[in-house]
Amino acid sequence: YNPAKKKYESFKTPPGLIILPTLKEGKKVVAENDGASLIDLGDGIGCLEFHTKMNSIDQNIGDMAQIALEKSLTDFDALVIGNEAENFSAGANIFVVVMHAQQGEWDQIDEMTRGFQQLNMTMRYFPKPIVIAPAGLTLGGGAEITMHGSRVVAYSELYTGLVEVGVGLIPAGGGIKEMLRRVMNPAMQTENTDPMPFAQRLFMQIGTAKVATSADEARKFGILGPSDRIVMNRDWHLAEAKREARHMADIGYVPPMPEKIFAAGRDVLSALRVGVWMFEEGGYISEFDKVVGEKVAYVLAGGDISQGQWVDEQYILDLEREAFLSLCGEQKTQERMWHMLNTGKPLRN
Repeated sequence: YNPAKKKYESFKTPPGLIILPTLKEGKKVVAENDGASLIDLGDGIGCLEFHTKMNSIDQNIGDMAQIALEKSLTDFDALVIGNEAENFSAGANIFVVVMHAQQGEWDQIDEMTRGFQQLNMTMRYFPKPIVIAPAGLTLGGGAEITMHGSRVVAYSELYTGLVEVGVGLIPAGGGIKEMLRRVMNPAMQTENTDPMPFAQRLFMQIGTAKVATSADEARKFGILGPSDRIVMNRDWHLAEAKREARHMADIGYVPPMPEKIFAAGRDVLSALRVGVWMFEEGGYISEFDKVVGEKVAYVLAGGDISQGQWVDEQYILDLEREAFLSLCGEQKTQERMWHMLNTGKPLRN
């Protein structure tokens, strides 16, 4: 309504502003299923939009992500992963996980986990730029997707972290691998550096399910990198992500080279286990928290290897997946998952 003219006027979209429902009405949907849509944003940029409940990651999103990557090879110069919902993603769909676990369908859980890891690794080394545009809740698997993009353009109001221990699990989509690469690797480039402070920092962050309460804090956590951007205006969030994707494609984006990960080994593992034991003895964590904490420590240290060494990314991914599967078989993990599904709150059992 224009009070000066005393009449209604058509809303004029500012040039460059992206409104996904308008694009959908304009038949810009390239592909879609119940979990996600691939939308043509114009200028050679595609957009993968999640639209499940709380944008939890399920098989439909995985299938559409594969389609989006395939289409990006032929039809687009770059891909944006983002949406206009309140939350980017609350993480993996744990209902599917707990149902498979209670029926003893371990092969299905293993296949799902491998698929998610493979999707993230494909994004990380994809020949064309993939820009992730997270906002609101970006937890667990949502944070793992964010860390495997070529670049992140985050909305300033971002709540992100690897929170899987809250339901008795550990990150298994490459989250621990990526945190080691971002925090441990740079420090260990210097000879004779003690890995313990960095392992301890990561253990406290992952083992206590810390959540960054802003995009700026997410950068301090290591979830956002130094080249990632933060946008203050949510209305222009996707437009800025598209602009970043177009810019990266124009300057000749080259994917990163595969990196080794520093595995600290049994000395650091032993120290972390002592810390977990002391937390339990002090009454700060439950007996089962100790079980989960030791799994986190095992993966962070790169297993029970005799000394610190550089290992392939796949080695850490395998440790993540094995620990995830073993915890899925725990009765108390299943109780925690059901409690979270029923109440939305973590259970301390």
